[in-house]
Amino acid sequence: MRKGNDLAFSNLYQRFSNLLYNYGMHFCYNREMVKDCIQELFSTIWNRRETLSDIDSVKHYLFKSFRNLLIHHINKERKLSIEVNEDQQPYLFEISIEDELIARDYIEENERKITNGLTKISKRQREILVLKYFNDMDYSEIASVMSITPASAYNLLSKALQCLKVVMNSSLLASFLFIG
Repeated sequence: MRKGNDLAFSNLYQRFSNLLYNYGMHFCYNREMVKDCIQELFSTIWNRRETLSDIDSVKHYLFKSFRNLLIHHINKERKLSIEVNEDQQPYLFEISIEDELIARDYIEENERKITNGLTKISKRQREILVLKYFNDMDYSEIASVMSITPASAYNLLSKALQCLKVVMNSSLLASFLFIG
């Protein structure tokens, strides 16, 4: 790829873009921002291909770079939203009462499903679960991506799993009590 091989770059993109997208969506819920960051990451890699240094793990490099880029964009968006003048309100449109009720029911149902499993888990705990189980990273790779030690990664994953187990058991118990 460093020598300008389009096929090698295309293979790299195809191999990792979906993994990065899934990771980014667990980290940030803005689909367009995640997609833009993936495009920016691969564009930067292509533009700087000749000056890239040797790396031990392509996967680790991509995840670490993507995470940093996404955090940068999230912080940038937060700053912009704070600076928006209150006089600049978006255009409003009317929604029928029926559509509003349907949307509210749909949102409430999804919120119940999501909060059953994730309310007790911190963002960092969710992130480590995604890295470990959805992206098959080992503890040293996770530690490097999250800027923690491997021992801390192991402990954080253990706590995340314990917390998830408690949440799932309590929601299962609650559903039995509700049915009975």
